[in-house]
Amino acid sequence: MTIWLIGGTSESRAIAQRLTQQGISWLVTVVSPTAGQLYQGLPGQIQPGALDWASMQTLVRQHRIRAIVDASHPFATEISKQAMALGLPYLRFERQACSLEPPAESVPDLETLLQPQYLDNRRVLLTLGIKALHRFQPWQQRSYLWARILPTAKAQAIQIGFEPKQLICDRSPTEALAEQILWQRLGVDTVITKASGGPGGVPVKLAAAKALEVRLLVIARPALVYPQQTYNLDEVIEFCCYA
Repeated sequence: MTIWLIGGTSESRAIAQRLTQQGISWLVTVVSPTAGQLYQGLPGQIQPGALDWASMQTLVRQHRIRAIVDASHPFATEISKQAMALGLPYLRFERQACSLEPPAESVPDLETLLQPQYLDNRRVLLTLGIKALHRFQPWQQRSYLWARILPTAKAQAIQIGFEPKQLICDRSPTEALAEQILWQRLGVDTVITKASGGPGGVPVKLAAAKALEVRLLVIARPALVYPQQTYNLDEVIEFCCYA
């Protein structure tokens, strides 16, 4: 019997390491082969590729899944909803959201953000990834936009309508000073991100925003009701031992 770890985050690797130490069999699913590299050197099974409802049921049956630990990205809600619907013991692992203070401001969702009071005549750095980028294309004539994306997404961003000079093709830095240097070079007055946690997340950006007095807009995590939820690794192991 195997634990299904829904992964792709740095926290999910830590969980995989702990499961290995406890001698618990695990399989991790990730969206891409690149994300699968997180688990190199660990003895669990790695299955890359997007999952739909049918493939989830097949996975559960073929690998004799007895419980699910969901450590996916906080904004990857679809996989979480479907995993909960399978009816297996389920535990959501999620790093606590960072508390915000000025000049940071929480925004409930992307729809709310796409309003003139947030974007009109602003110099904006988008750090939302490639999926949301097309939503900002109509604002190109009303504001100055830059986007930080992964290098693999550059061609897609250009196809959407962003020029190469608007793209920062790199991962988020894990130190506030590196953010400050970039923000100063671009002359931004607004940075948009998600409340996703992880290295290079909100705490790093908040420190840079305070230093430069740049407005930091943070899209809140989607509100899902989980049957069980924790941010404690010991509780994850206990769940896996007794599920």
